[in-house]
Amino acid sequence: MLFNSLTFLALLLPTLGLYWVSTSQSVRLWSLLSASLVFYGYHHWPSVFLLLFTIGFNFALGRLQSRRRSPGLLLAAVVGNLAVLGWFKYATFVAENLVAVLAMLGWNVEVPRPPALLPLGISFFTFQVVAYQVDVHRGEVPAETSLIRFAVFKCFFPQLIAGPIVQAKDFLPQLREAVTFDPARFHRGIWLVVAGAALKVGVADVLAQFADDAFQNTSRLTTTAAWTGLYAYAFQLYADFWGYSTMAVGLAALFGLELPLNFDTPYLSTSLQEFWRRWHITLSGWFRDYVYIPLGGNRRRRDLNLLATMTLAGLWHGAGWNFVLWGLGHGLWLVAERHAPELPRSNRWWIRAARTLLVFHGVCLLWVLFRSPSLSVAFDYCQRLLPQPWSASKVPSALSQWLILFALLQWPLAWTLKGGRFAALPLKVQWILALACLLLILAYAGARVDFIYFNF
Repeated sequence: MLFNSLTFLALLLPTLGLYWVSTSQSVRLWSLLSASLVFYGYHHWPSVFLLLFTIGFNFALGRLQSRRRSPGLLLAAVVGNLAVLGWFKYATFVAENLVAVLAMLGWNVEVPRPPALLPLGISFFTFQVVAYQVDVHRGEVPAETSLIRFAVFKCFFPQLIAGPIVQAKDFLPQLREAVTFDPARFHRGIWLVVAGAALKVGVADVLAQFADDAFQNTSRLTTTAAWTGLYAYAFQLYADFWGYSTMAVGLAALFGLELPLNFDTPYLSTSLQEFWRRWHITLSGWFRDYVYIPLGGNRRRRDLNLLATMTLAGLWHGAGWNFVLWGLGHGLWLVAERHAPELPRSNRWWIRAARTLLVFHGVCLLWVLFRSPSLSVAFDYCQRLLPQPWSASKVPSALSQWLILFALLQWPLAWTLKGGRFAALPLKVQWILALACLLLILAYAGARVDFIYFNF
């Protein structure tokens, strides 16, 4: 059930109506939980039982930790959650590599493998409850005493499948008191949903066909076509995930709830460290708070901590060596930045532009590993990026113009999506922007492409 579908609209509108008609917070929470379970079950209904199990497991462990903060209980909570994630997401990967290693040693052994099923959003909601258990153990948040509130926190449908990852200290307090209807917030929510849908349908889904064609047919790519296909994927991924996150924040605002910002024009960064402060912000914060700092942070073994954290971040995205190398590549780059001579900061536009272009193209080259289905495809694609003898390129000029236009518009669009800036614009400008987004959605509504991060 995609956000940009009539099926989702049929679920959203009755839920919104029941939510705002009722003055009982209990009824509101039940309406949110019911909608969340229907939304999740629509994709694969047996996975709902896994979701309910993890809700009960984490609620019970949180309550136990509130009575006795034992390292053993925290270990049980973390290991239990990661074991579920590991079984569904990584068991096949581990089994395949174990079989390959044993075969190299001359042992032909079959290793049991789980069914080929990856429950949607398992990486996101697992990290969310792991953070909850750690925060309860540290005493930073009280253990939730209401099962229904905890269930909504765990599986709130706007951010259930692909984030943003919310922290208990920020979201649970919002569920304790019934909010009053705020027309300004509701208006902002509608704008965010419309703008996010325009990013998804009018940008990401359009670029998807060019990116998919490039990575599925590497053997016939010219250098120009390879670079254009890579640019198409870079902006497809950005618009796809930015669109999802924007819609999630907007949908939450329709219910009077706040979700955190997840993107802040990352392709305008002048360093990789800045990029990770602006790309998938909630995931970067999670790895900083629950992996990097506990490993020692900047206090000791800083370089090893960076490498370990980014490699794990790569593995979080997918069970494959291409994701491991993608994360390791980011880690090595961050370590190199830390050891590089400190360059004088300059406000000269051409220096900032040069640094931005350098970082952007470095990130793009690493996206080859991220997008490729295997290391062999990634290696072949990288070869195509190198200058080759001239041959006619079939890159449509419209695609190049579309990429340039979106690259230039990302900053003003991001500006309008922050806080209450859209509401501060003149009413005529608001109507023009909203109409432009709606026209973009209608123009490309025929395509139906899953959100990329549904796979993670």
